[in-house]
Amino acid sequence: MKKNVLCMAALSALMFGMVSCGGNAQKANNQEAATEEAAVIAGEAPKDLLSEELKQETLLFLKDLPSSDVPYRFFTGEVKVNVGDVSYMLPVSKASELTTNTQKARALGIYLADYNVAKAIGKSTDEIAGTISKLATDLNVTYVLDILKEEAPKDATKEQLHTFLQNQEYKVIEALANENKLDVAIEILASSTAEYACVIANPSLVVEGDAVSAGLSDNMSKRLSMLGEIVGDLSKYYPDLQQTITIISPLEDKTASIVEARAAQADIQGIRDALLK
Repeated sequence: MKKNVLCMAALSALMFGMVSCGGNAQKANNQEAATEEAAVIAGEAPKDLLSEELKQETLLFLKDLPSSDVPYRFFTGEVKVNVGDVSYMLPVSKASELTTNTQKARALGIYLADYNVAKAIGKSTDEIAGTISKLATDLNVTYVLDILKEEAPKDATKEQLHTFLQNQEYKVIEALANENKLDVAIEILASSTAEYACVIANPSLVVEGDAVSAGLSDNMSKRLSMLGEIVGDLSKYYPDLQQTITIISPLEDKTASIVEARAAQADIQGIRDALLK
């Protein structure tokens, strides 16, 4: 998905509405379309101008986004945390301090990641689920928790479990996009990526083999790179997204390996926390 593809898709969708069957109507439509086109070019396009074509193009790109393999690796036992150390997780009390929808969307992504990890390592998810429910209610996306609570098939193979977790993440994205909340979906993806980076940096993490064979560093790099490209195309509609990507982009270098992530643990947690300021 290149920037010119999305820009052309947006402009094509805008220009499509210029055909009319009346003289005055034609003139009004032309003026409206010209205003909308100018807004897109100026980077000031309102969210409701996001065309269906552009939305579907973005969804296709997001479907190829590599899912974070952290929960999957916990479920399979390839990655473990000594004594179930979850001290790095964002305290649930933090949610009560948030005031803007952007902060709440980012926090929702962080807590979704915490929920997935806690569930995978057999920790109680009750407090996190309650916080997710509150944030989802504030954002009017209560179905997110319902999707998250779905269980993988019993006796699923590793391949089936991996597919289930990938599909679960995409179901959340698709449901949000269908309600014209694509910005919330991307905030969730970006902030959950930051939280998974905190997992990788956890000194008590035990990985079978090196970081590359575990798939953690490689997936993190690809995920961050693709999110940056997506936001580059959508930031004219959702300006806050560019700030989000700017905050998390240093994670790509800091998570190049487990060793480097551990050395940068304080910085990585600082990046996560900066999303909520």
